[in-house]
Amino acid sequence: MNIKTKNLTQTALLCALIAIGAFITIPIGPVPFTMQNFFVFMAGLLLTPEYAALSVLTYVLLGLIGLPIFSGFQGGMQYVFSPTFGFLISFILGAALISKLAQGKKKLGELIIVLIIAEVLFYAIGLPYMYMIITKVSGASLSLGKVFAVGMTPFIIPDMAKAAIAAYLAPKIKKNL
Repeated sequence: MNIKTKNLTQTALLCALIAIGAFITIPIGPVPFTMQNFFVFMAGLLLTPEYAALSVLTYVLLGLIGLPIFSGFQGGMQYVFSPTFGFLISFILGAALISKLAQGKKKLGELIIVLIIAEVLFYAIGLPYMYMIITKVSGASLSLGKVFAVGMTPFIIPDMAKAAIAAYLAPKIKKNL
């Protein structure tokens, strides 16, 4: 198998795993708990920046054209107006960032720091987007502090656990690819 075929196969596999991660959902408010970011972490740690971003971009585009692969088995262009769509945008950038920052790093602590940086990016894009959709599009009265309370606070510990697991597993998987 040539290198381009191998890269595209791995990209498609990570795209599928991100979709599966969206199906592992625990609804806890406007932002459900999913395993999507775990597989975004893995895409970034296992693929080059271009292919990592492509795996997430493909996932987002497939959902936007109507495949029900977003959390809650949703899909379609209307999902752009979902409070969680900003997180999907951030995942595209985050996957590339993870890959770029993780290149050459093998120590668990270094990889966890890379994933924490990516998680900050996810929140930096996802939370303001959520605030805009909830307040400007939906017309609800919600403070920015409340958006942080529902969109970030319950996820910090689970996200750090997912980051630690991804940082532990990815080098072992990468060695065998």
